[in-house]
Amino acid sequence: MSSEEQCVFRHPNVLLVSHVHNVLASAGIAADLRNMTLAGGAGELPLDQCEAEVWVESRHREWAAALVREALDGPTITPPAWVCPQCGERLDGVFDTCWQCGFVRQDDPARR
Repeated sequence: MSSEEQCVFRHPNVLLVSHVHNVLASAGIAADLRNMTLAGGAGELPLDQCEAEVWVESRHREWAAALVREALDGPTITPPAWVCPQCGERLDGVFDTCWQCGFVRQDDPARR
């Protein structure tokens, strides 16, 4: 990591912080975990300094923040409903596979 790093996520739940770290790693963003074991110091240390954190290089901050938002809140745009070309079942846009027949929806560049 470079010396120019910024915190993109902090939370008292270390499992949630680890999940965010994994989301960023899956996207190819190198991230550091900090304060993962300081929760036991709460009371002796200020609470805001005991929360586990995820830090990234400053140049990746906006991209990382967008990935964190999507990981926690879900996608900002819901794909449109579709009709399975194999069995005619109508499916909500969030589904990529037909529950009726197992047909896998073809990747549509407009959805990404």
